[in-house]
Amino acid sequence: MPSTPSSHPAIAVLRVIVRVIATVVVVVWSVFDEVLFRPLRPVVAWLSRLGVFETIGRLIARTPPYGVLVLLAVPFVLIEPLKVLALYWIATGLFIRGVLLLIFSYVLSIFTLDRIYHTGHTQLMKIVWFARIMGWVGNLRDRAFGWVKATPAWHAAAAAARAVRAWFRNLVSSAR
Repeated sequence: MPSTPSSHPAIAVLRVIVRVIATVVVVVWSVFDEVLFRPLRPVVAWLSRLGVFETIGRLIARTPPYGVLVLLAVPFVLIEPLKVLALYWIATGLFIRGVLLLIFSYVLSIFTLDRIYHTGHTQLMKIVWFARIMGWVGNLRDRAFGWVKATPAWHAAAAAARAVRAWFRNLVSSAR
């Protein structure tokens, strides 16, 4: 029986490699998102309530789906390479410069891409292929996080984080 291209062993290995790489990328991206975005949520919420940003939000919400996609793509193409440069700097020994650029580019990304994406989400989901890709990425992220959260390392890190938060709460309450 002849083998089909999809059943070839090299294709199976390639699929595993691509899945592993995609999982690592999604997990790293999600961790950065959680670590950096969580403290910025109040600032983003405050900015969103400013008149100029409410007006921009209404304009984005009325923009056709592919228009919102362009609005999302332009800052993405400008900001995301900064993150790659930051990682390069970190890897080549320019640690502080790289970390500062990574934080700067991530904050800039949150204030632009995240706002455009969430404001134009309804319009973007009207693009069938985009909605399908975002569903796949979300599913991959959820599965990857499920796997990571099941590891002993995650449980140990979560316990350590809880202990630090409790220590800090006690420190603050004893200072009052």
